[in-house]
Amino acid sequence: MAQTELDVELLESLNATCRRVMERVRTTGAPADALAQAQAALERVEALLAPHAHPGPFAQTSYDGAAPHPDSDFSDPMAVFPYSPMVGARNPIAPPVEFRVEDGVVRGRVCFGPLYAGPPRSVHGGVIAAVLDELLGSVNMVHGVGAFTGTLTVRYRAPTPLHEPVRLEGHQTGTEGRKSFARGAMWCGDTLTAEAEGVFIRPPEGDRD
Repeated sequence: MAQTELDVELLESLNATCRRVMERVRTTGAPADALAQAQAALERVEALLAPHAHPGPFAQTSYDGAAPHPDSDFSDPMAVFPYSPMVGARNPIAPPVEFRVEDGVVRGRVCFGPLYAGPPRSVHGGVIAAVLDELLGSVNMVHGVGAFTGTLTVRYRAPTPLHEPVRLEGHQTGTEGRKSFARGAMWCGDTLTAEAEGVFIRPPEGDRD
């Protein structure tokens, strides 16, 4: 199946439903008969979709592992990374992160639910690091840089709470040869909860396809 054959609107709606189902499974205290019925229903869904599974390769940019088209709108990270495990509308494990770009700065918002819990009432630190990595990667993309994460330094300043609106901001801080540098942070209200610095490495010219 080619990517152009997908009904994107239905696919993204299905993914949104999957996220809600996963949260219900994560938080359920249902009795055994309800759990058995739920499992049977999900097994039917899995059987329905199994014959249509793509064999790969996979990528966060596309259904079939293809690189983004050169004419893609790289000013919109949400459009370029639709299968991202951090921001992808077509990936059911992605938290509900939304990015937008303003004057070269990537700003974001998210409200983390219990799927992403770590310490009591707080977001798991690994999830925070992954979202910040995606934020800084999006900064690179907006500035026309395709690069791999070389190092990511995360500083946790305060717990990031569940069920509270969180805002993010990332910007480029410079380039040096094949290296690109970016910084980002997240806040809950006026409280800085985490910040990150990243060094990203662009592949050699012959390795960029």
